[in-house]
Amino acid sequence: MNRFIAALLIGASMPTIATVAHAQDGATPQPAAAQGAQAEPNAGGLAEIVVTANRAESSAQKTAVALTVYTGADLAQKGISNVQSLATMDPSVNVTSSTGAAYVAVRGIASTDVTEIGDPSVPIARDGFYTNRSFSIGTSMYDIARVEVLKGPQGTLNGRNSTGGLISLITNRPSDTAGAYGSFEVGNYRALNVEAGGNVPLTDTLAVRFSGIHRQHDGYRHLTGINIDGDDENTSSGRVQVQWKPTTNVKLWASYQHDDINNVGDVALVSAPLGTRPSFGDAKSFPNQAATSNRVKGDRVRWEGTVSDILGDLSLTYAGGWDKQTWNHKLDATGPAYPAIRNFLQNESPTTWNHEVRLSNGQNNPLFFQVGLFHFQETNTIDSGIYNLAMTGDYATGGPLSFLDFSNTYGIHFNYHVKTKSDAVFGQVAYKLNDQWKLTVGGRYTRDEKVRTGGAALNYPALAFPEWGFVFPFTTGYTDGAGRMTKSQPTWHVGLDYTPATNSLVYAKYDRGYKSGGFNSNGSAASIPYGPETLDAFEVGTKNRFMGNRLQLNAAAFYFNYRGYQASQTADSLNGAAGTFNVGSAKIYGAELQAVALFGAGGRIDFNAAWLHTRFGDNITVNDGGGTAQNIGGNQLPNAPKLSASGGIEYAIPAFGGTLTPRADAKYSSSFYYSVFNTYDTQSRPYVTGNLSLQYAPDGGAWNIQAFVRNVGDKVVLANGVQNFNSRTNTYQFQPPRTYGVRFGFKI
Repeated sequence: MNRFIAALLIGASMPTIATVAHAQDGATPQPAAAQGAQAEPNAGGLAEIVVTANRAESSAQKTAVALTVYTGADLAQKGISNVQSLATMDPSVNVTSSTGAAYVAVRGIASTDVTEIGDPSVPIARDGFYTNRSFSIGTSMYDIARVEVLKGPQGTLNGRNSTGGLISLITNRPSDTAGAYGSFEVGNYRALNVEAGGNVPLTDTLAVRFSGIHRQHDGYRHLTGINIDGDDENTSSGRVQVQWKPTTNVKLWASYQHDDINNVGDVALVSAPLGTRPSFGDAKSFPNQAATSNRVKGDRVRWEGTVSDILGDLSLTYAGGWDKQTWNHKLDATGPAYPAIRNFLQNESPTTWNHEVRLSNGQNNPLFFQVGLFHFQETNTIDSGIYNLAMTGDYATGGPLSFLDFSNTYGIHFNYHVKTKSDAVFGQVAYKLNDQWKLTVGGRYTRDEKVRTGGAALNYPALAFPEWGFVFPFTTGYTDGAGRMTKSQPTWHVGLDYTPATNSLVYAKYDRGYKSGGFNSNGSAASIPYGPETLDAFEVGTKNRFMGNRLQLNAAAFYFNYRGYQASQTADSLNGAAGTFNVGSAKIYGAELQAVALFGAGGRIDFNAAWLHTRFGDNITVNDGGGTAQNIGGNQLPNAPKLSASGGIEYAIPAFGGTLTPRADAKYSSSFYYSVFNTYDTQSRPYVTGNLSLQYAPDGGAWNIQAFVRNVGDKVVLANGVQNFNSRTNTYQFQPPRTYGVRFGFKI
């Protein structure tokens, strides 16, 4: 309630202070979600969007990278409020829930290892700041200028193991224009979403920007047995930024953000025994035995300074940041493997530092270069384990075996301290051969280090079976979880661009991608090392505007040669099986198409499609989570549908002294698997979901109102499917059901 009141106070106070700033200093401003409609929305054709995909400002259509860009207005109109929901509109992106921590796949490349050692294959950069842990990624998508989804390896200029791609969130920064914006949304499941922000220019050179959100809704799933609702939301976040330009060639910026999540969180339908796939029904009610909860508190400080016009046209930028998160998570771990109601308790406290220094010259030079140094460091404390809440069956209180009571006891208890460091030197040069051809060459040299100390305490009667002490002469044990990994690796980029006409670009490029290895332990065995991944990526693409800037057609084709693919699974704590392991080689190839067309005075059609072929090499045998050898040769990679497509149509109709805009959009995905073992019980079946909205904005006004329905057909769509060899069960998570509501937005 206090967070709700605080959010309302923020919303009430913003109009007295200030406005939506430009997307970024020097970038073309994008219209805000609440901006008044124009008499002829299509009169100017498709707008240019300025991006920083190559660490320098350029038009998205002139940037030789396969990318999709969503402005803040796009996201607001389509109800995209977090990274997870990006997958509902981008066919190349899959976001998989993982009981409190999600991971992202782009073009079939993902890191399913969300443990304290894992690195994401598709990092999420928030204003250029990288974190490894994903439990707070739902807190930063507000007051957004744009989101850039970069596809394919980005390791030369954007490091941190980005073999699959990069999702870059760019917030609105302080500007010299005063004003404010806000939105208020209500819907079913008692949804209440409030966002507000304001911009205050204190002097000609100093500006401050405030923004904040509060989002809440009741749970989409009722958990019988414990009578609570999960898949809920209760998120609050606030951000303050300061920008100062003491001279014409110096710009200083700093940002502070505080996040708070306090909810039940992700919940899962549990199916026993292991390997069985139940009928999901409407997936809105299913039993759980132990309460789930999710609590995240975070503080993030980010800073950046740029000095330009050094010795002519040189620019020097230093960007840094600090992030501190605490995560306390409870997950139902009850299953037929042990006679107790159990939780898997997860407690982590990562602290992350980023530092980068980058030197570049002016982009208008025939030779444009960027060189830099990068440092990443994360320290994390882990206090987690399988905890028995109460014995069941014959072992319950009053039962014949109640003397074997291991309730309120850890079966296995992990206590680790982990330190991860990554240091890199990088450089890239773009040379204009003539007015039409440009050659780009870049390289990066990275040194990664991971160190873990601590171990796992095992209480075998509380973990395996209560009668353990009658069978074996020992009942407790300790496994040293110490591990160390050090690896240095070069990566590189070569690209050739051709501009046959003003509104056309053709490009070809080759990239080497790299993601560091690590080590893991299931608690009963010493740390098991796994090696790095490498990826050779070849891509050709074209970007075009036709018909007086009213038609955009972009296409890309790619081929990836994957080595050392890192797979992840929930392994049995007693058999020594690996949680993360290298599979071997894999091949990926595919094509993507993006089309945007304006028609009439106010019509717009957008369409995106991705075709993907993925295959592991022949005769690859690995052990599953139960320690059984399985041949996965020829299997599909996880999170890689062969065909996915999304599209939408809208038309701005002059009406009622303003503009009425109906919109319909949909996404199709073919089937895919969540596991390298391609088992039928971890398969996501083909699906189609659709959304409808109707928006009204007065002519010249500063507000709009929108009614919406998302997942119109109330389709049951998986968000994850896992074989859990600890509890001997399958667990399933789901995407949101049908939701509907009304959203009001304003800008002054």
